[in-house]
Amino acid sequence: MKEKGRKIKEFVNKYYPILIPVCLIVVMILVFAIYNIHKLYTNYTTTEEDSFFQYFAGQKVTYKADLKLNRDKEVVDFTVKDKELELSSMPVYYQSDNADIIKVLFPMNMNLVMIENNYAQYKVINYATLTWDKANTSYILKTDDYDGNLSNSFFFDGVDLYFFMNEVTLTINDEEIDLGPMSIVKVNPRNSLEYYDYQSDKYVIRDITNETIIAYNKGFSVNLTEDKVNKFNDFVLLISPEYLNKLEMQED
Repeated sequence: MKEKGRKIKEFVNKYYPILIPVCLIVVMILVFAIYNIHKLYTNYTTTEEDSFFQYFAGQKVTYKADLKLNRDKEVVDFTVKDKELELSSMPVYYQSDNADIIKVLFPMNMNLVMIENNYAQYKVINYATLTWDKANTSYILKTDDYDGNLSNSFFFDGVDLYFFMNEVTLTINDEEIDLGPMSIVKVNPRNSLEYYDYQSDKYVIRDITNETIIAYNKGFSVNLTEDKVNKFNDFVLLISPEYLNKLEMQED
């Protein structure tokens, strides 16, 4: 027994200089592993502050807000700071110093109409973000269960608001109005037409009565008064997001 104790003491004395660093490394590895497992199996979030602007009744309002992000950097909560604002389906624009990157957040669920996918309609969950990279002419949609490119598509809130990621032309009787990418149109039939052109940062509100409002580009023509897309000699009715399947990434 004494011999065994002596050998242990000799071992400790011999390797003592490296035992402490090795133990510290083992502890750090364990802590790192436990931390990542905790992140993986819990609702891990971080909070970031950013600057935004929206339009309310035609008036531009700028503010700061806290974004709560999950581990996939998806926005899961949006809290306006220092202002009393009631969020609606009106898109929220990020303020940025980079003129080639335009980003918008959708506070409510939206209907995404994918023209090049045979006019398919999908529900996009609230706090989705759409980024337009002007230099690379690409649009990236990031939301719950989806992170990918979009081609010629537009968004509809199910009531009266449209968001066009590509340029469109509005027609009102014989009048035409050109809008650049990332623009908004709201139509309240027999009451009012509102549109915001991001390129000129111009918001217009005008009265309408029985006019039919059409928005079109090279890929589609949509009747904003009756909420339907013209499809060859037929049409497709636009559906409220609550009745649609959620947009998800498709497995190869």
